[in-house]
Amino acid sequence: MNRNEAILHDETGNLDVRALVRVLWQSKFLILGVSFVCGAIGVYIALTATPIFRAEVLVTQVHDAGMGGGGSSLASQLGGLASLAGVSLGSFGTGGAGQDADAMLHSRRLVEEFIKRNDLLPALYPQAKRPPTLWQAVKYFRENVIKIQKDKLSDVTTVAVEWTDPAVAARWANGFVALVNEFLRARALQDAERNIAYLNTQIPKTTVVDVQRVMYDLIESQTKMLMLANARTEYAFTTIDPAVAPEGRVSPKRTLIVLTALFLGGLLGVIIALARHAWRPVRPMPS
Repeated sequence: MNRNEAILHDETGNLDVRALVRVLWQSKFLILGVSFVCGAIGVYIALTATPIFRAEVLVTQVHDAGMGGGGSSLASQLGGLASLAGVSLGSFGTGGAGQDADAMLHSRRLVEEFIKRNDLLPALYPQAKRPPTLWQAVKYFRENVIKIQKDKLSDVTTVAVEWTDPAVAARWANGFVALVNEFLRARALQDAERNIAYLNTQIPKTTVVDVQRVMYDLIESQTKMLMLANARTEYAFTTIDPAVAPEGRVSPKRTLIVLTALFLGGLLGVIIALARHAWRPVRPMPS
């Protein structure tokens, strides 16, 4: 410990707070200057940072008590006979998309299709020198743009889009939900049509009355599902609260940025002041 460092300690070797305060007071202009510079940098960053807006759409998964309940009951009663007929009802047993809805909402395929349909590559990479790949765009969109969160207690899912343009953020959020409904609705239509066609070809091949009855019941169930999918655009998710263009930004938090910059500037000034004091040349003691 040199003499300058020893000044900051008392006779027992502990830090002398009064000496420390005295050293910092002597360097007050240095500390204020460093704080001012860092604060100015913080103000510049806060004012020039790109504002980000968050648009949210609240949806809930469709649960039908009508056709879906009957289809589920039928599938449960038929059991092994339905397997004998060679048909799996899949998501039609619930009258909606069932567990497929949440899986599709979080899927990479959905994001990829959304980007392609809306031609989002130029928007996601406006200053790219080289054209980004679709894989990169999907990764960026999932990590930085789309946010999906489900409240298990209320069974409400929030689909949020964070973007620089509030109107675009709202349009993308609503469009994303519409696309997942379109995907699952199209799948339901294709599956029902395929199942009905298969059952119609299998009925003439069996003379077992019970099996024929099972097949006719399955055709009736699949026809109801086909009608349901054709009639309802919000097949998997019902929109509770559509997204609107937000007026307030979620970032940057300018006040927090400036306060943090001032704090860090003050801390840096204190460190510089103590370092200067510790490394200041020691004057020779008078003889």
